[in-house]
Order: sequence, then C-alpha cells, then structure tokens
Amino acid sequence: MFCLQGYQSVWDDYLEMISPWAAAVPFLVNPGNHEYDYTRDDWPSSRDANPKYVADVYGGADSGGECGVPTKRLLPMGISDTHGQTVSPPGTWITSIGPIALVSMNTEVDFRSGSVQWRWLNKALGGINRTEVSLFYFNYRVGNWTDVVFCLQTPWVLFAGHRPGLVDSDWGKSCLGVDPAGDDRSWTCGPKKVKSDEGNEGEDVRDASDVGVALEFQAHVWPLLVKHEVTAVFSGHNHVYQRHCAFDPGRGGSGIDSHLDSIRNLGPGEDPDDEARAQYGKAGGCVARPRKIEEQKKNEQNDSADESSDNSDDSSDTTTWWVYDAPTAPVSLVVGSAGAGFTKNSRFSLSKGTETCEFCEVVMYEFGYLRVAAVNVTHLKCEFIETQWSGGRGKVLDRFYITRNEEPGADMGKHSDAGKSKGNWEMARGWTYMAGACAVVAFVAFFMLDVFVPKDTVMPYVALDSGGPTFGDGEDAALMDNEV
Repeated sequence: MFCLQGYQSVWDDYLEMISPWAAAVPFLVNPGNHEYDYTRDDWPSSRDANPKYVADVYGGADSGGECGVPTKRLLPMGISDTHGQTVSPPGTWITSIGPIALVSMNTEVDFRSGSVQWRWLNKALGGINRTEVSLFYFNYRVGNWTDVVFCLQTPWVLFAGHRPGLVDSDWGKSCLGVDPAGDDRSWTCGPKKVKSDEGNEGEDVRDASDVGVALEFQAHVWPLLVKHEVTAVFSGHNHVYQRHCAFDPGRGGSGIDSHLDSIRNLGPGEDPDDEARAQYGKAGGCVARPRKIEEQKKNEQNDSADESSDNSDDSSDTTTWWVYDAPTAPVSLVVGSAGAGFTKNSRFSLSKGTETCEFCEVVMYEFGYLRVAAVNVTHLKCEFIETQWSGGRGKVLDRFYITRNEEPGADMGKHSDAGKSKGNWEMARGWTYMAGACAVVAFVAFFMLDVFVPKDTVMPYVALDSGGPTFGDGEDAALMDNEV
C-alpha cells in the first residue's frame, strides 16, 4: 500500500466549484477520517521523533490513499509563527470571527491527556479572553497594503472535531447481555479496530467505533471544554443532525463519571471495558435541558429576507424556539448531513431493546447545515437549514438559542410571550454600546491610516496565525516540524 499524492483533478474541480463563496467568506476546514486516514507505514516522518503525533491512531484506509496530502497542501489549517514554523498539530487551529472564537482539533491523531494535541488545546482554550474588548489589525495584499481595524470581544467559544464525543450510536456499545451466537446484532458491540491488512498496524491502534472514540473524547478532551467554558461542541462523522443536552460526563451521577479515570489510564492498545461502555451516554451527564418558547409569527411587509422565506412551520401561526439558559457545560451537536447517505448507527438497538438516546433533544435524518449567529454577548442563535429541493430548500428544521449570564436582565424568559417581536428580545445594551465604541474607534483609525479599499476587494478578517499558543521549549517545537 502507498500514499497517492492526491487526486489533483478532483480537488481542483471541487475548489473551483466552491470558489465563488469560499473567496468571499472565511473558509475554514477541519480534517476527518476521509481526509486523513491511512496506514502508519505510509505516513511521512512516521518513524521520526513522535509516531503517536504523526500517525493516525484510529487506523483505516478511509482516505483512499490520499493520506492527507491534498488537505495539507491545498487547505493548510494550522497556526504558524512569524518564521513560518508550525506551532500547532496538523488540523488544529484557533481564530476569531467577530465575537466568536473558533477552536479546531484533529480527532484522527492522539488527543489523550498529555499528548501534544491535548497540551495545545489546553493552552489555546485557556488563552481566550472572553470579556476584553480589543483592537485587531489585519493586512491584505491587493497591489498595495490595506490595514483594517476591528474591535472584538469573544464571549462565545465554539469547538469542533470530526469524530463526535457524544452521538446517538450503538456502534461499539457494551457487549454485556448480548449473545454473540443468537443475536445478529452482536457484531456491533465492543471495540472496532482495523485488520492488519487494512490500515494502521502499530501497537497503539485505538478503538475506532463511535462509542470507543466518544469515551476517550469524554475522558480526555471534554474536561477541557467544561473547564474553559466552551459554549458548544460540533462534530460530524455520522451523517445525521443531532442536538443534545448540555453535557458533562464528569458530573456526579452521570454513570460514566466513575469510569473516566480508568479510561485515562489505559495503556497502548488497551480499550474501555464493557462496564464503561454500558454507561455511555446516560441522561445523568446532562447538566441542562432546553426549554421551549413559542413566538408569534410576524406578518408585516418589512420582515427580513430570511424570515419571509422561512416555510418551516407550515400553517402554524407560531414559531418554536428552544433555549439553553446559561448552561454550565457545552451543548453538543452532530451536524453531519451535508449530502452523503445517512448513518443510522442507533438502529441496532443494543440499549434497552429499543432505540433510545437519553441525551438527545433532536435527531433528524435530513440534509442541511447549521447557521450560527452571535446576536449579542448574551444570546447565540442557531438554525438548522434544510438543503434538499424535494423537502423544501431553505426550510428551518430546528431553532435554538444558547444564552450567557453576562448581563443582568437579559434573560430570554422575560420575552417569551407571543406578543413580543423577535427584534426586541434580541437586543442587549452592552453589545450596542460596545459596537458603538468600536465603530467610533474604527472610523478614526481609518482616517488616521488613510485606508483605501477597492470596491471589489474582499477583506479577510480571519487570521489563523494570530492568537495561537506557543509551547516555548525545544522538545515541543521539535514535535511540531510541519512534516505531516
């Protein structure tokens, strides 16, 4: 087996297709198994200083031989210092878009406690200032240099990784009580590792099942998300849309809380046992459930474009929203229904004999994407938009808010009565004042800098090489040599 240097025409065609919108908005990618997976022996530098960092610990040949080469060369996502040296593991990055900080991890390489990726994530999440209002300067080369000033505050932190840390799936659940001879679903339980002739043959091949990965994610990464007050965690991998409760596996009584230490102490090639798998995804890990509010639809002629085209509620005169009121743990979402065939890994019903998902709020097998907007410093607005023509393209299938307690009196509950219009309860004075101050500063700065921006110029306001943590010692620098 060998690595191909990428199917250039396919990648070129794809990038050409998306260029009209990808050139106009921040286009950020997160690598998954189909971009990254292949054998340990075929990885560049896999025999060098740190194989655990370089190799794909979940094995498999999902990339079809590309081995991450096109992803790295055409869509390089990693933070570099001023000398061009990589200071984060491949596929990990942090950036800010307005009031939202985005943090990406690579679920295909080692993310266990103490690993290079785990240390980087801890520093990246810990370095985000949620309340300070700062000025950011960005440079863009279009014949001449243009300086753009932005005034930002980052109250919202969104975290993304391809493989989910929480998902409604029986793939890899406990084998306790499952008869391997008499139950035709028994093949779905227990660890799933690639065969020796199908991928990574190293001694530290990890369990690649949904539950196996989720348990390690919950033991190693989720404590960082709770500690650093991440707002929401997004994943894909399973081709489905799922919205879960605000989840913390370390919460007392979650069931899995008493197994987390044993999972953290697993050695090379060892996997979570059936007792831990049996506790996966219990409702006890939910620290908050959303509440339902009904909003009366507006019929005015001056409705916004997105509202006037929204046909999600058919003949109903109300719109349903779900609100997570200042949860103390991240809200979990799987948004993996972009267009491939649906993944119905919960159909095996190994738990309780019926399809159950104790932590789920919504499970939809519909093609679509999630639209996220920071309304202000206290309200994050999310809508799942359908994309298939036959079902009603543009239809809003799920709506929810996540709130924060930064400003007294901004509780959504004060505005839940049907007579209130959406515009009224989406405003917060603090955000308005901050936006006004930023506008003044930006106005003055533009005149001081004598900025001229051609009307056709798209100004990039995302900089992956700003704000990333550095390690500082020679050992960590050597592990991040941009050789992957």
